[in-house]
This record gives sequence, structure tokens and C-alpha cells, in this order.
Amino acid sequence: MRLDNILNDLNPFGNRGPVQTQHNVNRGMSAKYLSSMIGTAQAGKTVIANTIFMTARTLQQQIPDFFCDVDERNSTIMNDVCRMESGHFPPKTKAYNKYAYQTALHMWWGKNSIFGQKAATFQVCDIAGEDLIAHSQYNIKKPDPLAYSQAGKLVDYIYRSDIFLPIAPASRAPMFDGDTVLEYEDADQAFNSDVRLASLLGMIIDRRKKANYPIKGIVLCISKCDMVDKYLEKKYAWDIYHNKEHQNLFLNKYFPWTTMKLKALKDTWSQTEIMIRPMFVQTKKDSVGNQKKWETGTDKGNPIIDVDDRVVKYNAQACVDIINFIGRLVG
Repeated sequence: MRLDNILNDLNPFGNRGPVQTQHNVNRGMSAKYLSSMIGTAQAGKTVIANTIFMTARTLQQQIPDFFCDVDERNSTIMNDVCRMESGHFPPKTKAYNKYAYQTALHMWWGKNSIFGQKAATFQVCDIAGEDLIAHSQYNIKKPDPLAYSQAGKLVDYIYRSDIFLPIAPASRAPMFDGDTVLEYEDADQAFNSDVRLASLLGMIIDRRKKANYPIKGIVLCISKCDMVDKYLEKKYAWDIYHNKEHQNLFLNKYFPWTTMKLKALKDTWSQTEIMIRPMFVQTKKDSVGNQKKWETGTDKGNPIIDVDDRVVKYNAQACVDIINFIGRLVG
């Protein structure tokens, strides 16, 4: 189904009455609340950020009482979205930088929307997995001094955030014979993705506990679900996209340490809201179901995104849910 048809059907913001422009929108980066995506290297952080921004852009085209704008700062998110609309995944976020890849999605609603007249700014600090791992107290190897020092400011930003979007890559779940996975971490990273994500969450939660600074919300994004969904359906009859029980079964089985951290967090701060959303960007497949990949150019060997007339095929519903979740918490 085309994205514009999906969003026409969803219309979560309402569209009653004439357009009411909200003029007093904060277009700076000094939002009241901060949000951050966290995850290991190449877990899909940049791609998920792009799909959320892409969804907001499409919603403002569809819904008279919903408005948004992008403050790119030092990111390239608008160009990355254009690349996705041409079938190319965005490049990997560079590690060991002295600055954060920071961008903001400003959203505001007119007085006739079902949310009422309000505004919210969703800031994103897209940090490379290596930068967080450099600060991980659970890393069995001594971090590189340069990586550790340059990651400092980025990690401080992460610690101060109010809403977190941790990324659990389904493609790295050990679900096949011999606990093999579809994608591996770098060879020098000893722990699996679940342990690493749980460790990163643990560092953040422990620091916030010491400061008595509750976390407002967490959206656990299960990325790259299209790589495993058919296998899970065949083996367990799980519908990971629409059945919450099946989502929990998947996480308890393949990301048990991460779910343990989130359950403990909920017991510590009952007001922290937690949402789980499976995510995917559909790639082109051959007749036997293998991913088609670019044969030439700088993207040689990388998967080709399935695009129909510049419309990327992805789970727009999950992105709308995330926008609603953030808007409700920070507006």
C-alpha cells in the first residue's frame, strides 16, 4: 500500500475546520525536552530517524491542522531522506567526532486538531554506536583514548535526554541453527547486541537514578524486522508487527537483558512510559527472496530500498505512533 494512502487512512491529528497557524513556535535547539537514539553500530538509528522525519513531512501534506519544520543543524537528514527516495540507504554515521550529529523536528498543531493547539520539538542526537561503546563500563577492552575523549560531549547529551529510542536490531538476534545471526557486530566486539544495548541502557538508568532524574519515555524500536518476519511467522506463527504478545515473546527470547532493564526501570519510575514498535524499510528482493543490491557506484554491495514513484515502502504506522507518543509527552 502506498504511504500517502496509509496516512490518509490514519489521520491521527484530525482535520476539522480551517487551517490555524501556530506562530509562537520555538525554532531554536533549546527545547524543554531532549530525545536521543541509542544503539550499537549499524543498528539502524539513522534510518529510523529518517523515516520519522519523512512521516512528519507527509503528515503535514495530508492534514491541515498539523505543521512541521526541520532544523538540520550539522546533520544531513534532508539529503538522507532524498537518498532513500532514490533507493539508497543513508551512509553510516561517522564515529569519533567532537560534535553530535544533531537535528530537530519541530511539530505544532492548530486549535482544531484533536490534540488542541500545542507545539513540540523533537530533538535527535544521532550518535555512532562506537562512541557509546567507547564509554561502556562493560567493555572488556580498554577504549581508545581518542575515541573516549571525543565521545565525551555526545555521551553527556545522551545522559541528559528525557526520551530515549533504543534500537534493537532483529537481524542480530541469534535465532538460527548454532545461534547464528543474519548480521554480525564488528569482529572485535565480544558481546552480542542484546548485551550491548542492555549495558548502554544500564549506564543511562544508573546515572539517572543517582541524580533522581526520571526518564519520561522510552520507545524500543525493533529494527530490520523485514529480515526475520517470515522466519518468525513460519517457525512460531508470530505476527511481530500487529500482535503485542508476539512482540514480547520475541524480545524475551532474543533480547532478554534489554527487556529485563526496561522492566526494572518501570518498577523504579512507574511514570516512565514505554512503547515497543517494530520497524522496517522494505528492500527489493529477487525471485527467491534474496535482497537485491547495488552493482555499481558508492553503494555497491548495499541493499536497494523498494521505492514506488519516490514513495519509500516502510511501516508508516509505527512512525505515526512514535510522533504521537513524543508529542503527547513533550508538548
